[in-house]
Amino acid sequence: MGVADESTSHLAFLSGGKELGTLIAARDWSSTPLGPIRDWDHSLKTTVSIILRSEVPMVVLWGPTGVMIYNDAFARFSSTRHPEVLGLNVLEGWPEVADFNKHVMEVCLNGGTLTYRDQELELRRSGQPEKVWMNLDYSPVLDISGRPAGVLAIVVETTEKVTAEHWRASERERQRQMFEQAPGFMAMLFGPEHVFELTNAAYMQLVGHRNVLGLTVRDALPDVDGQGYFELLDQVYQTGKSFVGSSLPVQIERVPGARREQRWFDAIYQAVRNPGGDVIGIFVQGSDVTDRVNAEAAQRRSEARFRTLAESMPDQVWTSTPDGLLDWFNPLVYDYSGAVQGTLDGLGWVGIVHHEDRPRAASAWNDALASGDVYEAEFRLRRHDGAFRWYLARAVPFRDEDGAVVQWIGTNTDIHDQKIATEALAKSERRLQLSQTAAGISSLEVDIATGSVFGTTGFWDLWGLAPHDRAHISMLEAIIVPEDGDIHSTAQSRDMGWRGPYAEYRIRRADTGALRWLSRSIDFVYDQNGKPVKMFGVMQDITARKEAETRQEMLTHELEHRIKNIIAMVAAIASQTLRNTDIDTGRTVFNERLRALAKAHDLLTNTRWTDASLRQVIENTVSVFPVAQIAISGPPVAIGPKMALSLALAVNELGTNALKYGALSTPTGSVAIEWASNPATDQTGPTLVWRWRESGGPPVVTPVRQGFGTFLVERVLASDFEGSVRLDYYEHGVECELTAPMPSSAVPFIAWQGEELP
Repeated sequence: MGVADESTSHLAFLSGGKELGTLIAARDWSSTPLGPIRDWDHSLKTTVSIILRSEVPMVVLWGPTGVMIYNDAFARFSSTRHPEVLGLNVLEGWPEVADFNKHVMEVCLNGGTLTYRDQELELRRSGQPEKVWMNLDYSPVLDISGRPAGVLAIVVETTEKVTAEHWRASERERQRQMFEQAPGFMAMLFGPEHVFELTNAAYMQLVGHRNVLGLTVRDALPDVDGQGYFELLDQVYQTGKSFVGSSLPVQIERVPGARREQRWFDAIYQAVRNPGGDVIGIFVQGSDVTDRVNAEAAQRRSEARFRTLAESMPDQVWTSTPDGLLDWFNPLVYDYSGAVQGTLDGLGWVGIVHHEDRPRAASAWNDALASGDVYEAEFRLRRHDGAFRWYLARAVPFRDEDGAVVQWIGTNTDIHDQKIATEALAKSERRLQLSQTAAGISSLEVDIATGSVFGTTGFWDLWGLAPHDRAHISMLEAIIVPEDGDIHSTAQSRDMGWRGPYAEYRIRRADTGALRWLSRSIDFVYDQNGKPVKMFGVMQDITARKEAETRQEMLTHELEHRIKNIIAMVAAIASQTLRNTDIDTGRTVFNERLRALAKAHDLLTNTRWTDASLRQVIENTVSVFPVAQIAISGPPVAIGPKMALSLALAVNELGTNALKYGALSTPTGSVAIEWASNPATDQTGPTLVWRWRESGGPPVVTPVRQGFGTFLVERVLASDFEGSVRLDYYEHGVECELTAPMPSSAVPFIAWQGEELP
């Protein structure tokens, strides 16, 4: 606007008002409650003149209805609402916040002021609702009489600032949650005294949930003093160089006031610097690796125990990786082969296998690796002097919790003498057979056309018949066991069926009905047309040989499964005994359990593994304890091998516990072992009730956890007797009671095949 003349002098207050000054001057205000500009109140003009020159968004709300007059900055804030809202009352111009503005008008027109900081409102500046934040200041504008005539509003939008603050706050919260929920422990230490500023849950758990914030590490963790960690923090703070440690030992109070606990952890101490590069604190992070360290130590102990056991065994022992590469042998392998230690690893062991046996051994090994089943093969191994001996190799897979094979454990057992003896026996039997056939122990002749049989006296005796001059072949056919009958009724079928020179079949003797095995060796006489007309042969009773073969097969089968079960039992006892205990205690308990097992084996060997006296099993087992303090009573009872072994182990566990903690630990204590047979009822047969009762010893305390001995007594003993076991820890002494069906007969050891101790 130019210099005011008389016609525009009433607009002089708009001079310098920029765009809004021009719009205000050009608008017809006569249609508004304000009336023409010429008639405006002097205080209104003064206020408008001030806000038009301001760079801060400002608006005047004049009169009771709050007619809006604003500057360029407020126009930009209004966006698409400008210029329509110029000259409108505020309730109509901003209807979405009408209630808010109504309150402002009421307060300020009554002489009050209002101030809002980061006030959140929802406006429709561009037609769509949007949240905005503003700093708002409202004050009354007085007219010439000193009464409030309008409201001056200063509007500064802070949406960008508030949004940024919200983002920063949420980001800080997210980082705080990440810090708090991190699986590893974290702490922020400030200053040279290492004052705790921040810790997460994992760190609080490590230090026993002590309130360490605001304390120095030396004041917060006095139990760590003298272990070198305070000095490490001092070094990092002074040098600014980070420290990284793995499997660091620390003794710390995990529970306030409790004894120090040994823990291990991985940790990083990292210097924190200010913008000037000065060290102002240390960030500590790490993880508690106690479980890992303990597991590694337990694994090392387990491996040491296994190697000690393997190196003391009389058999060759070896291990293999899951892919079949052998990685360890006990000293017997190297002593036998003369190989340099390490040269048999991988596939090097193949070099000491006889070249004829390598394909068979390799095929069986590959099949076992593919299937995960037990490996078993026989082959010859070269001795250090070049001689070869036969060995039975057997390996079982060791699996992890998921069932995956992590290792193979195998043994080589020398079977050379047994193998040679078996082969010699086979050759001897063949020579005997040939010599008996040639000698004609009993001879026969058959007229093929008529079916008439002629035989020596010994021939008829084989069949349990009185001597005959001749008899029809049907008489013999009736004596042959039907399943083995290969003599046919017609001349043609006999012609076809007898072409085999040697046969073995069973008969039931005509005189006694006894089942016997016969062997038959024959030859034929042919006519000029090549047709057999006569059959000549010899026969012998081979029942003894057949029974010997059956016994040999059963013996071999029984021996194989006996070895398997003994190894399985020893392995189970070793595994359970040496678990969670030191090696000296484990060795003592292991030897005691093996001794009890050996005594039971000796007793069963004397009875050829048929049955055993319950009394003898108990007396043999308790002979190592103070027998003067043990009373044994009960009727004669025969029990099978499986029951005898589990009873021996259970009595050994009860006796060992009594010797250490119970009645046998003091000269005044005593143990009563008794059993009785309860008669049959309508519901059950006769039952065996066996009891172990202690008295006179120190007061009994119920154990806090179940060990392998308790497992043997409560689970294995009950299972093998097919009954139930009750184990009570009375204050006056331990009592154990077994209730089971009365054993009716001995159970052969071979019935254990395929079973293993848990």
